Amino acid sequence: MKKPKVWQRLAAVGSAAALVFADQWFKCLAETKLANAAPKTLIPGILRLRYTQNTGVAFSALGEFPGVMLVISILTALVLAAALAALLIGKVRGAAPLCCVALILAGGLGNLIDRLSPQRYVVDYLEFLFVQFAVFNFADICITVGVVSLAIWILFFSEKDAKKGAA
Repeated sequence: MKKPKVWQRLAAVGSAAALVFADQWFKCLAETKLANAAPKTLIPGILRLRYTQNTGVAFSALGEFPGVMLVISILTALVLAAALAALLIGKVRGAAPLCCVALILAGGLGNLIDRLSPQRYVVDYLEFLFVQFAVFNFADICITVGVVSLAIWILFFSEKDAKKGAA
């Protein structure tokens, strides 16, 4: 598979930046409109908006341990730096992996911004009502879609794409 063109790599970075902006805007809206309000049902029995402050990692886990936010922030920054470097130097090849990495970068950076801000918590505001699940945010959606899509691509399509590129 050929190394992606510079414009493709920059488009992925630009897309990630736009998604980070959207994530921060959604979180700002949640802070101003939901923080001191009752939850708002969007789709009865399915989805509602409920403001929460996540001081832990995924699903608010480990939030009660001092220093966990610093450790997670450092690990996140290292992973994001490696992913960004791989994307920029052309190690991420193919349109699908570029999109997946852009989503992962956007989500990771969106939540990292929250963790490094003076408040030291991630703003969550989306809640499924039909299952017992954690409250989450747009950045979490980006990370989940990016990781799942990349895993599917690696498992089912990467070998086919590599064979096409070699032919």
